[in-house]
Amino acid sequence: MLSLVAFAAVGADERPVFRSEPVSASLADRIRHTTWHPGCPVAPGDLRQLTLSFRDFEHKTRTGTLIVHRDLADETVSLFTRLYWHGFQIERMVPIEEYGGNDDASMAANNTSAFNCRDATGKPGVFSNHSWGRAIDINPLTNPYVKGGKVLPPAGRNYLDRTRTFPGSILKDGFVVGEFEKAGWVWGGRWTDRQDYQHFEKQVAH
Repeated sequence: MLSLVAFAAVGADERPVFRSEPVSASLADRIRHTTWHPGCPVAPGDLRQLTLSFRDFEHKTRTGTLIVHRDLADETVSLFTRLYWHGFQIERMVPIEEYGGNDDASMAANNTSAFNCRDATGKPGVFSNHSWGRAIDINPLTNPYVKGGKVLPPAGRNYLDRTRTFPGSILKDGFVVGEFEKAGWVWGGRWTDRQDYQHFEKQVAH
């Protein structure tokens, strides 16, 4: 059951919220029992809980929760603030702990999420950048992962025509890609061996 605290409507007389803070004790406990385990490349204490307002698919203002690495917290808040004021639509934003850490279930629900200590898709034994809280998947149903004949989530086949605009579409010449790339993030839609249209990641600077 989705948490009403994590995915709440904002009243007409309330201002949008864009905030970073340490992960709450209750959510940290859920993280330790679902999306984190000993051996993960980041400690739960290095994560930050972002409270972000967004415009849903009915153009209503909602407030959700995103968990990212502390080094990217302020930058991510800034990016999602710009997405909000641009009018970009996001269907859902709850911690993936609401799905027991199940990435397939989160994608099928078109849920925008970030931290999840797990293998990279199609690469068993290799940590995904989500494991560091340094990757974000936005509207994964509308912007699916595609490799050959494999589409994730499977219902994402309805959104494979990237010349069309759907609610929450991330397009190569669009505002979302432009904002993330200006900030130094990599968009999975530009990869040549696969296209991960939902995915943005930022490596540690060397």
